[in-house]
Amino acid sequence: MTAPSPTTVFARLLPPLRPEWRKIAGSYAVGTASALALTAIAVLTALGIGGAVVHGSWPPLAWWFALVVLVLLRMLLTRREMDVSHALAYRVLARLRVAVFDSYARSVPGRRREHSGRAAAVVMTDIEKLEFFYAHTLAQIGTAITVFLVSLIGVASVVPPAGVVVALGGVAVALTALLGAAPARRVGAQEQQEREQQSQTLVDALGAMREILAYGLQERIVRDVGEGTRRATQLARRRAVITAAVDGSRELVLTSVVIGIILVAFTAGGPADRRTDTAALLPAMIALAVTAVAALGEAARTTTELHPLTASARRVGAALSRPAVTTEAVDPIRLPEGPLGLRFDDVSFSYDDRTSALRGWTMAAGPGEHVGLSGPSGAGKSTVVALAARLWDPTSGVVALVDAAGREYPLTRIADEELRRALTVVEQDPVLFHGTVRENLRRGVDDRTDEILHAALATVGVEDRIGLDDTIGEHGLRLSGGQRARLALARALVREPRVLILDEVTASLDPATERRISDVLAGFDGTVLVASHRRETLERLPRVVRLPPPARTTPS
Repeated sequence: MTAPSPTTVFARLLPPLRPEWRKIAGSYAVGTASALALTAIAVLTALGIGGAVVHGSWPPLAWWFALVVLVLLRMLLTRREMDVSHALAYRVLARLRVAVFDSYARSVPGRRREHSGRAAAVVMTDIEKLEFFYAHTLAQIGTAITVFLVSLIGVASVVPPAGVVVALGGVAVALTALLGAAPARRVGAQEQQEREQQSQTLVDALGAMREILAYGLQERIVRDVGEGTRRATQLARRRAVITAAVDGSRELVLTSVVIGIILVAFTAGGPADRRTDTAALLPAMIALAVTAVAALGEAARTTTELHPLTASARRVGAALSRPAVTTEAVDPIRLPEGPLGLRFDDVSFSYDDRTSALRGWTMAAGPGEHVGLSGPSGAGKSTVVALAARLWDPTSGVVALVDAAGREYPLTRIADEELRRALTVVEQDPVLFHGTVRENLRRGVDDRTDEILHAALATVGVEDRIGLDDTIGEHGLRLSGGQRARLALARALVREPRVLILDEVTASLDPATERRISDVLAGFDGTVLVASHRRETLERLPRVVRLPPPARTTPS
C-alpha cells in the first residue's frame, strides 16, 4: 500500500480545525500584506536610488512620504502578524488536543490491547510540533507564493523578457530544493527515528529505575544511549551538508537571475530615452526579481523540510481516525427510578487480534444483589467489567440493566450521561488525578458538599489519615496502595451509583485493608459486581460466578 503524500497527511488534520479556518486565512492575509509592504519598501528605495543615479535628481516629496508610510505600515503589520500567529497557535493546539481527546474517549480502551496512555502522550507531543505549522508555516508558504507571483507580474510588466528570466529562476530554485529534498528527507527521517528511540529508551529507563539498579543495567543503558546519540549526530551532520549544498545552489540561481535581468535590460531595444528609463528602473527590477526567486525558494525549502512534521501529522491523523469501540445511543431510553440489576445475554467478545475473550456467556445479577466473578487469569473477568461499564460493546449478545420488574434496558440504548449516573466502576489500578482529595472526590459531581465527602472518607476508613485539602501528588504518589484503593472506592461512593462494579481492587492489598473494603461493599445498598481472584474477597459475597478457563488458541 502506497503511503499518503505529505499534502494528504496534513490535509487530514484540517477538519478539526474548521472553526479556525477564517483565522488561518486571516494569518495569511496579514502575513502577505506585511511581506508585500516589505517588498514595496525595497522596490521604492531601489526606484529612488535608480532615479537619483540615472537622472541626477533627488526623489520627489511624494516618494519620501510613501516610504515613511510603508515603513510604519510594515511595523504595524509585523506586530499584528506576531499577535495573530501566536493567538492562532494556542487555538490550534487546543483544537487538536480536544479532537484527540474525543477520539480516545470513543476508542479507549481499544480492543487491540495497546498502551493507549503512552500512545496518547506521543500524540500530544506531536500536536505541540504541529501547532506552529498550521498557525504560521502554512500561511508563510502561501505568502511566499503570493509574493513570487506579484513580483513576477511587476517585472514582466516593465520588461517582459525579464519576467521570463524571473520565472525560469523561480523554477530552477524550486527544482534545486526539491532535488535535495529526497536525500534530506531520508537522512532526516533516520535522525528523527534515532532521536525518538533514544528518548523512548530514557523514558523506559526512568520508569524502571529500580529494576535497572537491581540488575546492574546502568552502564548498558548509558552505552546504548551514547551510541544512539553519536549515530544521530552523524546523521545531523550529513543533513547539514545536504542543506548547505541546496543553499549554495539557490544562491547561484539568484546570482544568475540578477545577471540575466541586467543583460535583458541593457540589450532591450528602443529609443535612447526608453533605455534610460529602463536603466533607472533596473535596481527596482533586480529587487523584485531577487524577492520573487528568494520567496519561491524559501517556500520550496520549507515544504521539503516538513518530513519530521509529516511523521507527527501522520500519528495525529491516525489518532483522530481511531475506530470507536461504542456507538452513540440512538433514540435513547430513560432509566426508571429505584434499584437496577445487570444482565448478560449470550454475550461474546473478541479483541482486534481475534483473541476471543467471551463466547455466548450469560449471567444475571438482580437489583441489589452482590455477585462475585472468579476465574483463572485470561478467563475474561476484566472484559466482563469493561462490557458492564460499556467501555466496549460486545461482538454479539446484549448487556443490559434490569429493574425490579425484570424489564431490560440495553446499555446501547442508554444515553452515556445517564448510564454514568447509574453505574460506576473502580479499576484494579485506579487513576487519581493530581490535586487535592476534595478535587478527586468531586470529579464529575461538583455539587457534593464537604459533609458528603467526609462521610465517604469515613465509610472507607481513611477520614483520620486523609484530609480534603491534602494534595495527593500525581497518580496518588503520596498515598499508600491501600489509601489509593480506599480513596478510589470513596470517589465511586460519592457518585451514589445504583450499580457498583469493581475489578480486582483488593489484588495487592494487605488483609486489613481488604477486610475494610469488603465491609464497605457488604453495606452498599445497591447492586455489586466484583471481579477478583482473592478467595477472601469472594467468600464475603453471597454468590460467586466462575468464568470458564480461556480457550486454547492454535497458532495459524
